[in-house]
Amino acid sequence: MPDTPALPRLTTTGRNLLTRAATETIRIYRDPARPGSGVSRPALDRLMRDGLLTMGAYEPMAGRPLQVTDLGRAALTAGGAR
Repeated sequence: MPDTPALPRLTTTGRNLLTRAATETIRIYRDPARPGSGVSRPALDRLMRDGLLTMGAYEPMAGRPLQVTDLGRAALTAGGAR
C-alpha cells in the first residue's frame, strides 16, 4: 500500500477562509499587504504555501479570485482544525 502524504492541518482562521473560498467567489486586491475582502494575509499566505489555495488571473476593476485546489477540498473534507 503506497504511503499517502498527510494533509496540512488548518487553523480556525485558515479553515474559515478555505470554506468561504469553496462556497463563494472571493476577489482580492493586487496589493500584497492588503488583500481586502476580509481576508487575513497570514492565513492566505499559509494556505497558498501549503497548496490549498491559488489565485486566478487578474481582472481589471475586480481583482484576483481565490480558487480552492483539490488538496484544499481534501483538507476541508478531512476536517481537523488546530
